[in-house]
Amino acid sequence: MYKPVKTELIPDVFWVGVNDWAIRIFHGYNTDEGSSYNAYVIMDEKPTLIDTVKCPFAQEHIERIQSVVELSKIEYLVMNHSEPDHSGAIAKVYALMPQATIVTNMKCKENLELLYPELKALNPKWLVVDNKSQLNIGKRTLSFVPVPMIHWPCNMFTYCQADSTLFSNDGFGQHLATAERWADQLPLERVMHLMKEYNANILGHLPVLLKNALVQASKLDIKYILTAHGVGWRGETIAPLLEEYSRFANQNYRKKVTIMFDSMYGSTARAAIAMSEGVKSTGAMVEVVDLKACSLTAVALHMYDSACFAFGSPALNSTMMPLVESAIGYCRGLKLLAGKTGVIFGAYGWAGAPTINDMTEALKKCNANVDEVKLQWKLQVNDEVLAKSYEQGVKLGMKALEVGK
Repeated sequence: MYKPVKTELIPDVFWVGVNDWAIRIFHGYNTDEGSSYNAYVIMDEKPTLIDTVKCPFAQEHIERIQSVVELSKIEYLVMNHSEPDHSGAIAKVYALMPQATIVTNMKCKENLELLYPELKALNPKWLVVDNKSQLNIGKRTLSFVPVPMIHWPCNMFTYCQADSTLFSNDGFGQHLATAERWADQLPLERVMHLMKEYNANILGHLPVLLKNALVQASKLDIKYILTAHGVGWRGETIAPLLEEYSRFANQNYRKKVTIMFDSMYGSTARAAIAMSEGVKSTGAMVEVVDLKACSLTAVALHMYDSACFAFGSPALNSTMMPLVESAIGYCRGLKLLAGKTGVIFGAYGWAGAPTINDMTEALKKCNANVDEVKLQWKLQVNDEVLAKSYEQGVKLGMKALEVGK
């Protein structure tokens, strides 16, 4: 009979999650390397399951649990978060272990009851916990760290002092499907890139709350971080992880400018390149993002650690190009432009001012600081326009050097 291979991460702690090798869109951003929905079993006197998985993967999840322990022997199910990618299988799993008690916070309990009427019909036993609660499961005692809005109001971490292990759910994760379970089993730069991409597209609007999560984590002795997506962290990989989280949480952006644009016949594109040369001349970093070729996922990733920005668009039907409007809107939701200095530029044919005005208004809604100089020109760039673009790039580069870290 087929049984999944047991995956023991640390003594008596097993991975019982699933890989989603095929997913390519998650919450509107591109997940080119798939994802995983991680769950864990702690084998102790009272076997404990930490989280479940997305509903379509319930059977695989159950098989992985059964490779470690019979579901009838599990005494606790800890739910760190109610979002369906982690809770979707809960009713199917709980139906096989009705003796278990579901351990979670009040907000998560409320959400689970709303999301899954079939779970409520099973009349589960609940244990509602908060930051003062402790749960003894034998040799180990679990405690709970509320981290609301990382990235739903119900999120919490579960901490096991005996193993110095933090079950961090959506914190510190990446969208990555892999047969490996630890960051040090893969090229670290690849994992760090995916972690930053995840932060930019999921947690980009939460630097203050991330800061609080880091403060809470700093109070704990942590040797292992077991995430709900992607791979976990141990040993020497934990320091660069926390350093990058701290950089974003404290809004210590890099000395970097991201220039985003769309172009019809190359005029706005030429100005963008000239502007990038101006940034480069100052010694600041520069990213040039042609929105025809880059996804919103890439836009967020580049803006995630940029100190300054620029948006360029030719006029289309008296307003900005749809890709530019979409990029600004995506960044607005993630608050990736808030407080940052930027410039606007672009070509026009018969209607110039409406384009610039629309871009200005859109960026004001992002709480961005838009430079008073709006660089626009009719039809085609000339040497004067390119020179002004270069000068704007210099100004942005100098600003990035001033405020970046």
